[in-house]
Amino acid sequence: YKIENGYEDYKNVKRDAFSKDEYIEKLIYIIQNDCEKMQFIKTKERKKEKVSKKNKEIICYPIETRILYSLAKIQKRKTVVQSLDELIEEALSFCLNIGNNINIVEPLRDFNGFSWNIIEKEIEDIRINLLYQNMVFLTQNSFIDKWANNNDKMIDYFDLFQSKIENEYGKEEKDIIITLIIQIAIELKALYNNEFKEELQEKIEKLKAEDNMLKNRQEFLKIQSEGKKRLEKEIGEKDRIINSEELLSKEYEKRNKDLPIEKKIFSIRVLKKDLQNERKNLIKEIHEYNEAMKPSVFLERLSNLNQKLIYMNIVDNISKQDLLKKIIDLQKEIIKCMVLKLQKAKGKEELINIVYQYRYYNYIPITEKYKILNVKCLEENMEKLTQKLIEKLIENKIIIEISSNNELNYKIMKKIFLSKIIELENINIKIIEEDGIILKIFDEEIEDENIKLEKINKQDMKVKFNKKIKVFN
Repeated sequence: YKIENGYEDYKNVKRDAFSKDEYIEKLIYIIQNDCEKMQFIKTKERKKEKVSKKNKEIICYPIETRILYSLAKIQKRKTVVQSLDELIEEALSFCLNIGNNINIVEPLRDFNGFSWNIIEKEIEDIRINLLYQNMVFLTQNSFIDKWANNNDKMIDYFDLFQSKIENEYGKEEKDIIITLIIQIAIELKALYNNEFKEELQEKIEKLKAEDNMLKNRQEFLKIQSEGKKRLEKEIGEKDRIINSEELLSKEYEKRNKDLPIEKKIFSIRVLKKDLQNERKNLIKEIHEYNEAMKPSVFLERLSNLNQKLIYMNIVDNISKQDLLKKIIDLQKEIIKCMVLKLQKAKGKEELINIVYQYRYYNYIPITEKYKILNVKCLEENMEKLTQKLIEKLIENKIIIEISSNNELNYKIMKKIFLSKIIELENINIKIIEEDGIILKIFDEEIEDENIKLEKINKQDMKVKFNKKIKVFN
């Protein structure tokens, strides 16, 4: 019932979303394949909600959003990222999983069939939700959903994600964005999980030690050379034993001497086979030493190591303030990408979609108290985007030009673009003189909002007073 009443509004507001039928099919698929039992917790009981993938069982409170969140959660796999390092994979998978769960609940959480109302306290993690929505903006909702649910195990979604960003916004922008996304994911995971943070700190120390070793190339080559000589000596010793009946007998006795009965070597023939396998493994290790000493392999290893240190060397001074700074830095890049997307946009439909995406982005919570639209350090970036958006829409005759005064036009159009009226194309305005000059905003015929316009010169106005006018052509 709630999906029937509110989903079309959700799709209209967000634009890049599944159709209602696709959304319902996704839920049915989860229930058919991943959930066999659902148990509700009584309101008075103080039990923890539980999702058991193994038993295909959900235990939760009988609240629509909690049921939906649990259904989203039960289909998830622990790791859905292939990357440079298992800890990076863990952090990205963690954020993708939670972000996707939050995204699936959004139509029921924020849309009731009458209005769009974002309920921050019901978002499991505001920062993860923002990161997930950023990734959707950079690519597509359907792609990020497939990635989060690991729909095709043969696809390296992380590599494809990077390619999509690079193709759309360029390599330099891709490198900045990917670094910030990984750093934010790692910091979020570390804030949630002390064990992960400790593992990360240990890993960083190992990486730094390896980095120091590789930077002294002569010392590195010396260590590799000595390692090869040691292995070659071991191979020579094994060859001597394999080719001598006397030495084989002695080795047989030596190895069996302290072994328990169940682990003793059955015969000299078995020992000889074991020695031959050990020899093969030593040759394999020598091959690895040879590979490591090749200039191209050495440089690639050093490059990968440096990249890992850039991604991971952030934990010593980790704090919520540091995390927020990185999140804001990422938003500046997202806004830059939105400007690039706007510059490339052609046609009425594409430009109107950008208006909707602009509005939706402004209302994404960045903390418990603030949304993107009221973050002071993003004001300048958003103003640049808004000005370019207004200019392009007027140039393409998609919206009317209200005033020749750019500052006033900006102020009015920004207010219209950020209206919570579901269908922006239904917006009408009327400018009247009544204790000053008032801008009235209508949802078709229904009055929605009044705004007092200050310091206005009537001569600058390009629309008639006291007449209702449609904003979108």
